[in-house]
Amino acid sequence: GQVRADAVGDWPEKRFSEIRLLAARAGIADSAQLLGGIEITTRPGWKTYWRAAGEAGLPPQFNWLSVENAEIPEILWPVPMRFVTDGLESYGYDDGVLLPFHIVPDDPTKPVRLHLQARYAVCLEICVPEQAELTLTVSPQATDSGPEAAAKLNRALQQVPRLQSGDAATALPLMIESVALVETASSAMLVVTARSQTGFVAPDLFVDGAGDFLFGMPEIALAADGAQASFTLPVSALVSGTSLKGQAARLTLTDQGAGIDYSTVISN
Repeated sequence: GQVRADAVGDWPEKRFSEIRLLAARAGIADSAQLLGGIEITTRPGWKTYWRAAGEAGLPPQFNWLSVENAEIPEILWPVPMRFVTDGLESYGYDDGVLLPFHIVPDDPTKPVRLHLQARYAVCLEICVPEQAELTLTVSPQATDSGPEAAAKLNRALQQVPRLQSGDAATALPLMIESVALVETASSAMLVVTARSQTGFVAPDLFVDGAGDFLFGMPEIALAADGAQASFTLPVSALVSGTSLKGQAARLTLTDQGAGIDYSTVISN
């Protein structure tokens, strides 16, 4: 759809990264819906982290201090990358990220005001903790800004994994078919099978949400036609003697920039 307005918060003073809020009309006909985003830009080669940062990363923390004329937005996370440094894994983004969110104004004739506290880390050979307070006022009448913010936000939204739930899952390009826990006296593995309508190329699987557990890099086996993949992930309990059985977990299946977001309760 056509973009009618966008707004950009000021860039704070540059350190190892820059962070700002931006927003644009969502471009949906006859809709007051807005797209917002938290844009983190790093120095070249530096990285920042996903909502679950892995063994070696620090997940960002975002706290809405106030939101006027809209519900508190849910921040969405584009497909992450997997990094391995000195044998330790982390999940995140190279050279920054744009985290989009939807905004539906309570009164579309009035501005939406956003006030966000952000704490995050950027890393190269060292990690630098960053923090900022960001504000942005999005006016519904603003028509004089260029379309750059809207184009960036729409690109970021396309990189967010699609939710897999219920019967609609069969229409998705990627789909998780089964999740099973295999436990022995000394180890635990999570075994996940998945399907791709176009054939897997370089799939990966990230698991988070199960608080006291870490999941290692998956061993991946592809079917001969590439349409099906099996992922076997080692499970480490951070609290000894605990089992993953019965825990809620969130699985993010990725391949070539596309992704699926699937929530389940682990059983065997």
